[in-house]
Amino acid sequence: MKFIRLFSAIAVLATSGSVTLQAQSAQQAVALGLVARAWDAQIGSAAADEGASIYSGDELSTSEEGSLLIRIGALSLELQKSTTVHIYRAPYGAVVELDRGTMLYTTPGGAQNVVIVASDVRVTPALSSPDFGRVTVDDPCNITVQSQRGAANVKVGSESRTVEEGKAYRVHAENRLSYRKYLSPDADNYHDYHEHIPCAAAAIPQGHPPLVAATSHFLLVTAVGVGVGTGVGIFKALESPSQP
Repeated sequence: MKFIRLFSAIAVLATSGSVTLQAQSAQQAVALGLVARAWDAQIGSAAADEGASIYSGDELSTSEEGSLLIRIGALSLELQKSTTVHIYRAPYGAVVELDRGTMLYTTPGGAQNVVIVASDVRVTPALSSPDFGRVTVDDPCNITVQSQRGAANVKVGSESRTVEEGKAYRVHAENRLSYRKYLSPDADNYHDYHEHIPCAAAAIPQGHPPLVAATSHFLLVTAVGVGVGTGVGIFKALESPSQP
């Protein structure tokens, strides 16, 4: 009798595990978004073509002269030249690991949103209104965050700050990351697959005002325009009636 109960328990666990794996596979098989425009860009090792599907876990990259505009529902994300990201599905829309380069984002305001993670800096556009901004990895320990329209919350370590409309901050990371495996930053075991390499203390550039506090990770910099051509491309994608 005990053997029968043990066998039944093992069978239930095996079936449960199989169902969980099937559910995860089914979710990965559903396209997260699509390519709205591509120039010298790749999805993994394949060329990114207009209309191609984007899936959770994909690596997206552009060449030194490339660009890639993708659409996830009402979200629009643009990778500028020499940019690499890993993108993942999230309950609120998408979470993006920005490894290098520059990514522009447009959010509609409301429930759908995108979170951008670069080193240990986490950028979350405000949900209260539509947002249009840019995140740039200057180097693995320094990230520039600009909000062209709306606002974004930026968190690094125990410190957070709101980047208001028309402002830009250079954010000094506490750690740069060395990856053994890429995983969604929202995953419970995300930190099990990379090493934290401490960044040196931030230096104050000559001619800039001092940091807000001696230990602050944020330095206010002069906002730089995103560019008319790029902005128009993102807004056109945002207004497109087609959704994946």
